[in-house]
Amino acid sequence: MSNKAPASQEFLDTNQYSRKSILRYERIFGHTWVSTGGEATSKDLLIKMGLRPGMRVLDVGCGTGGSAFYMARHYGVHVHGVDLSTNMIDIAKDRLNREEKYLQSMIKFEVGDITKVQYDNASYDIIYSRDTILHIPNKEDLYRTLQAWLKPGGKLFVTDYCRGDQEHSQEFLDYVKRRGYDLRTVKAYGKVLEEAGFKDVQAVDMTPTFISVLQNELKYFEPTRDAFIQDYSEKDYKEIVDGWRQKLVRCSAGDQAWGMFLATR
Repeated sequence: MSNKAPASQEFLDTNQYSRKSILRYERIFGHTWVSTGGEATSKDLLIKMGLRPGMRVLDVGCGTGGSAFYMARHYGVHVHGVDLSTNMIDIAKDRLNREEKYLQSMIKFEVGDITKVQYDNASYDIIYSRDTILHIPNKEDLYRTLQAWLKPGGKLFVTDYCRGDQEHSQEFLDYVKRRGYDLRTVKAYGKVLEEAGFKDVQAVDMTPTFISVLQNELKYFEPTRDAFIQDYSEKDYKEIVDGWRQKLVRCSAGDQAWGMFLATR
């Protein structure tokens, strides 16, 4: 299920990731977070990566920096965060400039198209990405490149939106087209990693966890309605709540899925 061209910087910055949209998302994901489950989910996922002080981590689609700040602060790793959205990086850099000097020395944020940037081979211990590569149709070439950037024995850790292995509803097909997503089944996604040369590939269907996280996010967001509307609007509030409920419907129907992928170079 693919859109032929990757989402452009202009498309992201003026639509899903306008500055206003990013800050709205943070009200449900948490400050500095624009990924499923925010800090709580990320803490659980990060313990799977074997992070150690001094490691170099490439954060693909780093957003406003939540994972980068957390990894540097709690694990002592150096994080290179890359995102196609200029709005995301502007916010991340502004926040980094307010952090302690030691943290500023451990984190670098960069606007970049991960399908076009060039980094040295064998230069990262970990490549990490959260719900980002769904925007990129040519995952095959991208993962071959990411595999080359990892040091021998280096680890890849990815979560990403996926699709169920079934005939899809028209609503879901329209949603994917509108967002410009490229979605694979969890099994097919894992096969992409294997064919890119990764070893010990784990492709895990995390959809039940995704559903639970969405339910919890709504549970804690909905009571903040009045304060949220003071800063934004009733329309903005409804768009977020309706969007989360629609994701729950798509997942429960088997259209949408959430995959976790771990692999080794």
